[in-house]
Amino acid sequence: MVMTKTQSQHTEHTTRHHDIIRITPLGGLGEIGKNMTVYEVNDDAVIVDAGFKFPEYDMQGIDYVIPNMDYLDQIKDKIRGILITHSHMDHIGALGYTLEHVRAPIYASKFALGIIDDVIPGRMKPYETRAVQAGDRIKIGNMDVEFVRVTHSVPESMAIAIRTSEGIILHTGDYKIDQTPVDDKPIDLQKFSALGREGILLLLSDSTNAEESGFAGSERDLRSTFDSIVHESKGRIIFSTFSSNIHRIQQIIDAVAPQGRKVFVDGRSIISSVKVARKVKIMEMPENIFVQQDEMGSVPKDKMLIVTTGTQGEPMSGLSRLARGEHDFVKITRGDTVVLSADPIPGNEEMVARTVDNLFRRGANVFYRREDKVHVSGHGAQGDLKLMLSLTRPKFFVPVHGEYRHLLWNKRLAESVGIPGSHVFILENGQCFTVDSEHLTTLKRIPAEGLLIDGLALGLPDSPILTDRARLAKDGILVSVVSIDRMTGKILAGPEIVTKGVVTDDDAILMDLTREMKTYIVTHRNKDAGTTLDLQLDLRKFSAKYIYDKTHRRPIVIPVILER
Repeated sequence: MVMTKTQSQHTEHTTRHHDIIRITPLGGLGEIGKNMTVYEVNDDAVIVDAGFKFPEYDMQGIDYVIPNMDYLDQIKDKIRGILITHSHMDHIGALGYTLEHVRAPIYASKFALGIIDDVIPGRMKPYETRAVQAGDRIKIGNMDVEFVRVTHSVPESMAIAIRTSEGIILHTGDYKIDQTPVDDKPIDLQKFSALGREGILLLLSDSTNAEESGFAGSERDLRSTFDSIVHESKGRIIFSTFSSNIHRIQQIIDAVAPQGRKVFVDGRSIISSVKVARKVKIMEMPENIFVQQDEMGSVPKDKMLIVTTGTQGEPMSGLSRLARGEHDFVKITRGDTVVLSADPIPGNEEMVARTVDNLFRRGANVFYRREDKVHVSGHGAQGDLKLMLSLTRPKFFVPVHGEYRHLLWNKRLAESVGIPGSHVFILENGQCFTVDSEHLTTLKRIPAEGLLIDGLALGLPDSPILTDRARLAKDGILVSVVSIDRMTGKILAGPEIVTKGVVTDDDAILMDLTREMKTYIVTHRNKDAGTTLDLQLDLRKFSAKYIYDKTHRRPIVIPVILER
């Protein structure tokens, strides 16, 4: 039997293999930080990024927040690798916790792998790594993965393209369109255009600066500003930036080198980043330009550059301790010049403002405003994002890496370049979806509340521990201790009352409460009102009401009854 052309095309259509694609964002949607996305193609899966984010202002005592990884436990037998776009902590900071769920190779650039080695705790070592670079196209399991060069505020940043039978899935990571970067390795626009012509099924793109008009500035634009500041500074220069922003550190050192200034690097993270950058040969400078702590005293102030961290006002950072006058061996003096070469991350504005105020109070001249032009963002503005959308021409688009308003602005940008609004999806963490050549279908949302890291402990945002800490911070604590005879119920000692954050120890309210509590216990005993536990509960209610009536505060009340 001879098939007609129509029959032949129909047979090819019905027998063509269709990949089953499922994507699960576990972090990075509706927030800045804790980026993590799981890509599943048939029986294989990869994780892209594993970051943390800084705690919210009301998360007392929390160190940072990581993605909920319960889903990884469900599919751990499918996971073939952990792919890293770049070495910022909101993309690698949770890797140690990820390896507790999944022991899979980490694919990253040489620079990122060097930084990662400091992030992963010793108990998780050794772990498996694969060094990759932009332009590599490899098989991970049965997944066809290509790494594409982008420009960002950290070296060797990459986008990730996954080829499937349905089309290409492109995950940009963090990026901007910088055609004149410090390392002369611009974003590979030709490759993005080629991928667009090949056929991009789904684009997941950075949304951080989707509100900002125009294009992001080039990192190289900062050099003239740094040269001007260095030329005008007659004393010591203290330069603060993110520890991983190697190109910016390179530029400030290049600016001071002609003056014969020496460089002291302050802070473990920034020392590590510089060490790794020099090891992989993406940072070059004379060896004798650096000095150690014990050599600083012999260097005149007008010949010294200190590079440190603390642009976000982190309390224990080098710059914050300098601003408070608490640094171990450096003191801010009148005539010092301080450069904050970063914008505050949302939520950190108050801490940054306090640091700047304290620096001014100590006599420093501080460059920190947008008008000072000491910082350019590593994230693309509207022009950058629209160019990426136009080059790649995706069938479906999911904005990522941003708070809700950023995702919404990126959706509007997509619509402005001709992508139908019905093909753009603003999703939430945990919102699984499938995609094929015709449809993007959302599935049931899985739990994706961030996990709170508190020392070595893990917890959920609704943990009663946080509720108690909030009450302690707002209203304090009251502890009463009384000793009673087990047989007769007679008071043997006390009550003794101690408060923190409620009233002072010599306040008349405490003396009155002690007297009233003693009377209450006697009355309770005479009424034979039940067990010791009943008395404890009653004392808690009695004390709480008494304090509220006198102070309008609701402290945590802990009555302790010792029976003898």
